[in-house]
Amino acid sequence: MGLFLTMLACKVSSRDDIIEALVDVMKHKGFSILSKEKVSQITGQDNQFDVTESKNEWIQVFCPETPDDSVPEQLSKKLNIPIFQFHIHDGNFWMYQLFVSGELKDRHNPIPDYWGKVSEEEKSLWKGNPDVLVSIFGVKKSKIEPYLSFWEKIKDDNTKAFPKDKYSIRSEWAMTDFQQKFGIEYPDFEKFKEVELIRLTFKRSKLSNLGK
Repeated sequence: MGLFLTMLACKVSSRDDIIEALVDVMKHKGFSILSKEKVSQITGQDNQFDVTESKNEWIQVFCPETPDDSVPEQLSKKLNIPIFQFHIHDGNFWMYQLFVSGELKDRHNPIPDYWGKVSEEEKSLWKGNPDVLVSIFGVKKSKIEPYLSFWEKIKDDNTKAFPKDKYSIRSEWAMTDFQQKFGIEYPDFEKFKEVELIRLTFKRSKLSNLGK
């Protein structure tokens, strides 16, 4: 089985604000906080969220492996900020959805028919819109547009968006090259002593189990 990873990139400088909002979002989903601790690695386990320090006014939240769109949607709405939800699926590709103040503004999947045949209209919805990203973050269109490609059109597995990128476009880890264009720096977990995360572990509230 390949890698499954889901992480949020939140355009905000206060880790306390993210933690407080995340606790509130999970509370409304029927979960209470079980523990809060400092860690240096991520697990992707259910009901665990690992929150990085702020860097370049971005905070990353490593989530359970399976994406839950309601979490970034509600966090974005509550804090009135842009939030990317990035996902690596089975080590085969990466994708994102972008929420701004609780609204889905953009999304990209390089293999939109991965789970089955889709219409051209549905496929176009997953193309990614660089103009939207430029308008929200002020990045240069030329720096991000090459990543927003359907992989079926890229014949050479070694093709990079830019020569200095670490990964080829058809690598799931091209996600991190894309992130860097926004100032999002993916933690170097091999240097675990330099990584400081706050892990929030939640449990289902007893009240949420009533009537089940």
